[in-house]
Amino acid sequence: MHKQGQKFFDFDKIRQEIEDETERLLRTQPGHKAVSPVPIYLTVYSPLVPNLTLVDMPGLTKVPIDGQPLSIVQDLEEMCRQYIKGDNAIILAVTPANADLATSDALRIAREVDPPGDRTIGVLTKVDIMDKGTDCREILLGKSLRLKHGWVAVVNRGQADINKRMTMAEARGREKEFFLSSEPYRDLDNTGTTYLANKLSAHLINELTRKLPEIQSYVDKTIHDYQSQLKSLGQDVTGNRGKMLHLILTLCQKVEKAFNKIVDGGEGGGERVLEVFDVKLKEAIYKLPFDKILTLKNVRNTINEADGYQPHIIAPEAGYRRLIEDGLTLLREPSAKAVDGTHQILKSIVTQAINEVPELQRFVNLKSEILAHSAVTLDRLKESSEQTVRTLVDMEGSYLSANFFREIVAAESFSYDPNRPKPQFVTLTGEILLEKRYDGMSAADAHLQRISDHVSAYLQIVRSQLLATVPKAVVHCTVVPAKENLLAELQEEVAGKEEAQLRRLLNENEEVARQRDGLRKRLELMQRAAAEIMNFRV
Repeated sequence: MHKQGQKFFDFDKIRQEIEDETERLLRTQPGHKAVSPVPIYLTVYSPLVPNLTLVDMPGLTKVPIDGQPLSIVQDLEEMCRQYIKGDNAIILAVTPANADLATSDALRIAREVDPPGDRTIGVLTKVDIMDKGTDCREILLGKSLRLKHGWVAVVNRGQADINKRMTMAEARGREKEFFLSSEPYRDLDNTGTTYLANKLSAHLINELTRKLPEIQSYVDKTIHDYQSQLKSLGQDVTGNRGKMLHLILTLCQKVEKAFNKIVDGGEGGGERVLEVFDVKLKEAIYKLPFDKILTLKNVRNTINEADGYQPHIIAPEAGYRRLIEDGLTLLREPSAKAVDGTHQILKSIVTQAINEVPELQRFVNLKSEILAHSAVTLDRLKESSEQTVRTLVDMEGSYLSANFFREIVAAESFSYDPNRPKPQFVTLTGEILLEKRYDGMSAADAHLQRISDHVSAYLQIVRSQLLATVPKAVVHCTVVPAKENLLAELQEEVAGKEEAQLRRLLNENEEVARQRDGLRKRLELMQRAAAEIMNFRV
């Protein structure tokens, strides 16, 4: 941060500046320590690099060398822990491929702060100088020392290459050539610095998406705090209580009218809600991994577990029920996401509606009240909608339609009346159940496959029902009540306020204008952030 605004175009000068700044920092440290925890910030602008923030830590050491303090080992490890202990940090556990991974300090410290391995990616270096006849293929394939997010092998410049001023482009070209020409690695994807950069970018996006609710909660809380501060400042306005009350109620009604118009409109309103139901909900449900539940192996295991010590006699009813319950469990998450998606859209529409009422813009306190009450109303409606949708899914598991399976058994039997049309049950994959053949399968596998197909056909019916009923539940519990009573509580509350309280909603106090102006700017920044988050999620 010591040369803010200065641009460097020569990496040799950048390297020299880093070395000079390191020396300056170390000289200012008590006792002239060999390492400093003070970071040096460097921003690289290039169309060829991903948008990442990297923290380059000094290498860990096991034994102090001449000139280093005895505490160097502990100092380095403690510095490393300070940077990687945060939940938002992605850990690159860099380990030489020609060393024993069981003694890797990087892996040891990573596991201390990230036991589940959710934030750790393994990086193997010095792959090109491994002993002859050895390679790290088994590690890269995840067969040895498996990490949740896997390993990536890279080949970096050695000190001799740096001394010869080998460019990064040349280094990357040599790295690519090495992996393509090496038999153990040529067919692997997880090799090379380019792959590592892309993996980090993708991982960062996934982490941001996972953390989005937490970020949004912080933004919403900050917005609420700013709104509360603005409300406490008060305002000046002339007029009696009746005029002020009339103005506030009129502005609330205009916001509600604008809200309803956007919801009932096309692009930006109703179309976005419709997209949640017709596109996102459908896509999410159709992508659910029902196939993992319906494999012969899982069907066999589930039936055996459900039977316990006493196997079934005729039909494995307990196994059927457990398989169906497993399938219903998958349907809960996309159904809940449909509720959340609609909720986020309605919150963004509230902001749009407020912006479409120009008379409201100068009354910051009233605007904040409308936003806060709208949020409370929508949050309450969301809870009601979530409960209803959960009930819809739970109902399917509470009572299974036995007649469905009786129809199947009857239709598959030899005594079925040929003059009676067979029911057209369809599986999750679109196959007509009663037209399936099981030729070429053993009797045991055919039996398991029939059970799998029966469950699949039942889940297909449930899936179709939820695709129809979840949107109805969300609209009934959230959209319609929001249109009817978005600001009803605020209007009732305002009607009972005294003149001084109404004045604070509408007045501008000159003594705190500067403070309010600063708060308003920060609030707008946060509201823009909230809008960006909502647009990203929706």
